[in-house]
Amino acid sequence: TAQAKDHEDYEEHQMMLLALKSSPISLNSILATFKTDYPSIVTEIELDEEDNILLYEIKGIDLEEGTRYKAHYALHNGEKISSHSKSLRFMGFNKLDDHDLAALETVKNQGISIEDAIALTNLPEGSYIESIELERKRGLTFYEVKSIGPSGSTKILIDAKSGEIVPSLRR
Repeated sequence: TAQAKDHEDYEEHQMMLLALKSSPISLNSILATFKTDYPSIVTEIELDEEDNILLYEIKGIDLEEGTRYKAHYALHNGEKISSHSKSLRFMGFNKLDDHDLAALETVKNQGISIEDAIALTNLPEGSYIESIELERKRGLTFYEVKSIGPSGSTKILIDAKSGEIVPSLRR
């Protein structure tokens, strides 16, 4: 059963790579569309599948308006599949926890955007971003980037203040 699971994972990996390679739409163009529709600090991008359609789920937060946005875009044509927004304020209080708020303030005031982090990844030929998320742990704000490519999956961390890349981990 372990071999069957490995084969299924390999097949899924290859199909995802094929879809990414054949897509005429880049992650950067989908991200630009999201930023136009929802002016916000983008906190997460994730490649996902819904109803047999590969899509990018993008999340952003507008600190001034106190709103969280989430939208799904089809990988094969960039079309917006769904979207919704949610207020982060309740009875005058902000629903963001201290870690999330500190990460957003870091990016807003002195850090690098998710677009800059994507540019810094410098992925090898044939590799694509599977997910990127703004994180705050142990007092550090960083982007966790997972990529997928011919040689497997890779994870790197990018300091959200300096843009410094932490060496990659392979799995």
